Amino acid sequence: MNEIVTGLAIAAGIGLGSLAVARSRNVLDRRAVRKWLAENTRDEPGKSHVGTTELAKGVGLPEDRVRHACITSQKIYRASGDADQWSVWRKEPQSIYEKRGLLSV
Repeated sequence: MNEIVTGLAIAAGIGLGSLAVARSRNVLDRRAVRKWLAENTRDEPGKSHVGTTELAKGVGLPEDRVRHACITSQKIYRASGDADQWSVWRKEPQSIYEKRGLLSV
């Protein structure tokens, strides 16, 4: 009987430990992605959003972990027009015409 209780306690400890490791990894992934986006993008037309592949290469994480970090972070925005574009500046990419206005010849 004592062995069963000990086995259950060990299994519960391992389960809680692996849950803590997964949560910590997710927090660190979100922080790394958000930091890279803030340092490598600007709030300017054509410079505010980055694709998952480029982001994964920049951060050095697999694409699925980068995508999960972006989806679960409230500080990282996903473009609705292109679900593979991420930004810390704005949800939708800014139009180049919005900032400079229309050019007339």
